[in-house]
Amino acid sequence: MKNTLSTLTIFLSLLLLTQSRSAAQTADAILGKWLTEGDKSIVEVWKANGTYQGKIVWIKDSLENGKPKVDKFNPIESRRKQPALGLQILSHLKFNNNEWVEGAIYDPENGKEYSCKATMNGEKLDLRGYVLGLPFLGRTTTWRRVP
Repeated sequence: MKNTLSTLTIFLSLLLLTQSRSAAQTADAILGKWLTEGDKSIVEVWKANGTYQGKIVWIKDSLENGKPKVDKFNPIESRRKQPALGLQILSHLKFNNNEWVEGAIYDPENGKEYSCKATMNGEKLDLRGYVLGLPFLGRTTTWRRVP
């Protein structure tokens, strides 16, 4: 009886350890480089302070009028001359129940920031930007993982 109890305890401990590692791997599945919809840019996603962030690390047409593209639509005038390359566009995503939620996504093509949630679909990442805290009032964009 004592031997069976010890074996059961070890088994349950290993099972819990495996599940917690599996959850961590699932949460970090978003890490890496992603080609945005229309193959316009690559965004690198990293983890900082328990949340997931993303910045532009490559732009297909990186020049405009012979100069590097800038964040020209930013609502904060002083930021309109900052380079688009290196611009953080994803912030504060938290992993919960197989999706990343409570984040924000910035659209440099219009200078607007939206609430954001994301889900993985194989090697694709579906990001939904929305307003007023209502995901049905938004749009989904799909990014592909860069090998």
